[in-house]
Amino acid sequence: MHWWSWILIWLGLAILLVGTLAFFGWRLFRKGVAVVDELSTLTEKIELLQRNVDELTSEAPPNAILEGYSAVANRRDRDKARRASMRQLRRDARMQRGRLITAAHAWEGRTDAR
Repeated sequence: MHWWSWILIWLGLAILLVGTLAFFGWRLFRKGVAVVDELSTLTEKIELLQRNVDELTSEAPPNAILEGYSAVANRRDRDKARRASMRQLRRDARMQRGRLITAAHAWEGRTDAR
């Protein structure tokens, strides 16, 4: 082999190496840009979630020892009455649905097609 053939081989390998590095560098750059775009989207979503968490965070219940027995008992009675009224409303709604289902006119014209 001639001495200049070795120079051509090494020159070809160097050009191939530079081309490979440029190709993978460009791919890495594009992936980095995509990651930055996704991070900005993620940051916006996190900010929205944080606002929702801040809105939904409830206050700590008041200290019963500092309020006194009468205030705590009144609040408990109000809560019990509210829960009882909600139970009664749900029961009334169930009874109304049951009356609609069991009414004779609700099943007119329907046959049992089993």
